Amino acid sequence: MAEALFPYKPQDIKQCSFDDMNLQIGDRLELQRLPPGLNPRLFTRVIGYVPESLLVRTPLYKNLPANLQEGDRLYIRAFSGTRAFGFESRVQRLCIAPFLYMHLEVPAQVQCVEIRREERLPVKLLAQVKGVGDWQPVLMLDLAEGGSLVESSHPLGEAGSEVELKFSFPLEHLEQEVTLTVQGRLRTVGASQRREDGITVHRYGIEFKPLPGNEAVLLQNFLFKLLLDSQTKHG
Repeated sequence: MAEALFPYKPQDIKQCSFDDMNLQIGDRLELQRLPPGLNPRLFTRVIGYVPESLLVRTPLYKNLPANLQEGDRLYIRAFSGTRAFGFESRVQRLCIAPFLYMHLEVPAQVQCVEIRREERLPVKLLAQVKGVGDWQPVLMLDLAEGGSLVESSHPLGEAGSEVELKFSFPLEHLEQEVTLTVQGRLRTVGASQRREDGITVHRYGIEFKPLPGNEAVLLQNFLFKLLLDSQTKHG
């Protein structure tokens, strides 16, 4: 299985079984026809199982059923809790009734990796932070499940201060932006510095408090997309 399809260091990737994923009806999957460099990422949901097959809805691409054929080889990625999974499969059968769906081959092996809560990925997202005063605009410079580094032209508080961070990000499978408001605490306060445009800014490290289940999954999905995009650019 091509390591480039799963953007983690080889030593972090473990082998597991299909059953270890514990996929449930309604779970979201990301599909990509091989070779990945020539094909877009698609999104679908699990609708059931039959012997030797995983049943999923036929994914859409630009609001039309994706141009997949029986026998096409796919790479599939999934999330479950704090773990990401990746495996190769094959389109066994395309069905049109009672709706468009597909039979996918159950893989012999699956790659899995723990998504580290502290793993920071570079971003440039406009956001807002609220401490003891009003909401203040900030620029997020990196993002992890457990926190973010932000840059602000206004002081936000002292280390240890409680804050709220509000930010939005796009998710392809929802075809819309998601907005999260995260409770957190200022953990690091950097010295002020002057940018090239002459504006003096302050940098703060914000540690997130645990998110509710659905919001945590949305953030994990976005972080995994950032990892995939980073792998595409550098690999």
